[in-house]
Amino acid sequence: AREELRHFEQVRSIMDEMDIPFERLSASRYAGGLRDAVRHEEPFKLLDMLLIGALIEARSCERFAKIAPRLPEKLGRFYSGLLASEARHFEHYIAFAKSECGLAEDEIDTRLEELKAIEAALISEPDDEFRFHSGLPR
Repeated sequence: AREELRHFEQVRSIMDEMDIPFERLSASRYAGGLRDAVRHEEPFKLLDMLLIGALIEARSCERFAKIAPRLPEKLGRFYSGLLASEARHFEHYIAFAKSECGLAEDEIDTRLEELKAIEAALISEPDDEFRFHSGLPR
């Protein structure tokens, strides 16, 4: 959580340097679709939240890897650093799911596969809004 807050502060600083105003955005279809998949009863709610966090981190890692080489040098270095962090975060979310939910590993793996299918559809289906984690632009 501290590292994510530090990233937010770093992004805000870069935005200020580049004279880009901060704007609050509503949740994307991607985030909303994943949130809709979360079950309501525990420990399944916690499991789903942790696994969804892992998937978001993995997708961020993938996108940072694609965008970093195409950015100005300073910004590209920053995104490359985020890429390494996101990869670690993915692993942490999976480890937390296994240690904190009290469920068998095969049950966790099965749910991860279900959520991966939902996430794959969200990322590949047409999207009305272009966002970092949006689907294909319409």
